[in-house]
Amino acid sequence: MNHNSPWTERLSTRGGEIGRLIAAHDWSTTALGPIDDWSTTLKTLVKLILASPIPQTLMLGPTGVMIYNEGYAQVAGSRHPQIIGQPVGEAWPEAAEFNGSMLETVLGGTTLTFTERPFVLYRNGGPEDVWFDLAYSPVVDEEGERIGVLGVVTEATERVRAREELARSRERLAFALNSAGMIGTWDWHIGSNLFFPDARLAELFGSGAGPHGEGMPVEQYLEAIHPEDLPRVRDAFREAMDSKEKYTSEYRLRSREGGWRWVIARGECLYDHEGRPARFPGAIVDITELKESEEARSILLRELNHRVKNIFAVVSGLISMTARTSATPRDMAEALRGRLSALAAAHDLIRSAVFGETDKAETTHLSDLLTRILAPHLGRPDQVTLSGPQISLGSSAATSLALVFHELATNAAKYGALAEEGGQLAVEWTASASDVTLSWSETRTATTSEPTHRGFGSQLIEMSVQRQLKGAMTYDWSGAGLRVNLTAPAQQLTR
Repeated sequence: MNHNSPWTERLSTRGGEIGRLIAAHDWSTTALGPIDDWSTTLKTLVKLILASPIPQTLMLGPTGVMIYNEGYAQVAGSRHPQIIGQPVGEAWPEAAEFNGSMLETVLGGTTLTFTERPFVLYRNGGPEDVWFDLAYSPVVDEEGERIGVLGVVTEATERVRAREELARSRERLAFALNSAGMIGTWDWHIGSNLFFPDARLAELFGSGAGPHGEGMPVEQYLEAIHPEDLPRVRDAFREAMDSKEKYTSEYRLRSREGGWRWVIARGECLYDHEGRPARFPGAIVDITELKESEEARSILLRELNHRVKNIFAVVSGLISMTARTSATPRDMAEALRGRLSALAAAHDLIRSAVFGETDKAETTHLSDLLTRILAPHLGRPDQVTLSGPQISLGSSAATSLALVFHELATNAAKYGALAEEGGQLAVEWTASASDVTLSWSETRTATTSEPTHRGFGSQLIEMSVQRQLKGAMTYDWSGAGLRVNLTAPAQQLTR
């Protein structure tokens, strides 16, 4: 190695730290031979890459012996300066397959470029996911022979990671906005009357209306508002601009699916230096579920109010009619207590449905209602048999049937099958597409005779069956006991 030759002297004095390392390296042990014997082309290329701030490397000969500049040394990390003069496959063993294929291709006369080519490199003691923009072109000497490859290497790792982090941030933002029900944001340029929705809101109106587009007339947006709400929205915009207060409005907006969604819009008018309205940015949030919940609560309150009034009316009627047919206050209290207990039993079964607790509501079945009403009147469990298909009852039907079954059970306990130890009660029912038929059959050892007068209980049963259930009931006092047949339209039992 000749440190005193003009060539190595220029490298040492003008090539910076990398130039001094190249000048000091023993190139005679490589395929390039002694540094002073290098061709004019090679020396010129070395000077050019050393003067460039762009990371560049020369990979010379069939093995790609490496000479590079300061920019490439930064890319090499802790592998610099050991890899100066090494074949590229030895310098970067983890990328040996890629570099071997690249050398063969470029030395064959083809130029290669890669954008954001990923690698896993061990340049700082551990594996790193890195990306590079790469450009490889053949190096040709004075005689026209391809003697190596010039590589321009720009690390794109920070750019790729920044883009990935931006994508993750946007994903997190989109998730947060979706969780909050955000539909989108807008910027209304009042002077030009152009409305600029963001990409999310622009989906409602098709392409070309995004924040980087030409916008659209504000009337095009207003046309997506429900006609009944539009005058109120216009007034709210005007009031916000005149008063310089923040804008808030709730209205129905046409959805992407063609229906209507309730939204709340908030914004604020911005003014120019002369105090004139200039821009009106804002945001829109979907509140459909909140509105539907409010509507459901309103309906529930109206329904509850209706049912409470009905209960008061029923109780008032029970009191009046029981008073007229009772011989003593005690008789009245006993009869009224039993009838109110029947209403309470029915209410317990239908409470979840009445109060709108749909997640807790259990279906009220005809057999459950009968079991609940008859239980206080049984001398022994085997006195009653129930048989029939499972029939679901609506809250109104359950209340009416509770009064009917209570009157029948009370009479049976006082005068019928449930009043004697050997008495039996069988309740059977059948159902068709149109009707439900129920048979109440009492069997007793004593003789059963038809009552000589109709009391309030009979009137109550008649009122419940005919008026509420739109059905009919017949009594048969022949034989060993009472037989009652009740028929009602199937649809009435679901109400």
